[in-house]
Amino acid sequence: MVEVEIQMVEGIQGISIVGLPDASVKESKDRVLGTLGSYHCDLPEKRFIVNLSPAEQRKNSPFFDLAMAIGIMKELDYFPHEIPETAAFLGVLSLNGAVKPVEGMLPAIMAARNKGIKVLYLPHAADLPFRRLDGIELRFVRNLDEVIQSLSGQEDLFTAQGSWPPVASFDEPYTIYSQRTLNISSAINMQRRS
Repeated sequence: MVEVEIQMVEGIQGISIVGLPDASVKESKDRVLGTLGSYHCDLPEKRFIVNLSPAEQRKNSPFFDLAMAIGIMKELDYFPHEIPETAAFLGVLSLNGAVKPVEGMLPAIMAARNKGIKVLYLPHAADLPFRRLDGIELRFVRNLDEVIQSLSGQEDLFTAQGSWPPVASFDEPYTIYSQRTLNISSAINMQRRS
């Protein structure tokens, strides 16, 4: 599973992404900066280094937008509580903060569950064949504000747990595929670099 690490360093204000990002991933920095700007999130005159690991695996999906935005806000101590390491974030951001789905979400969700993620934030509009999945709580969000409020303990989101439809109907067809997507991108789990 791909992890998004964020570190704030001295330098020209902006975002640098390392870890074999392709063009669609590199564009994430502009979407993230635009979104944070629309939320009046004051960024310091510092540079944010975004490390996508494992470093040797190419990343070629804009899945990372939501995780990057939350990671930067976490680095700025924006949230009153620690974000659990078993939480992950999946989705593309529009400049107005809407969280949008992207192709390949289903195998990413399955890979996240297989890697032990317990809570997954994902787009409300995601076209999925299920809304519940054993072993993982799916939290559906429409925009960044809903994620912020949820992480701050201010809002109850529509969540889905359990096994309807039966998980067995999805596990087998996507086992090989979801393993393959680990080399591309998966649900994003954040780690803060010390």
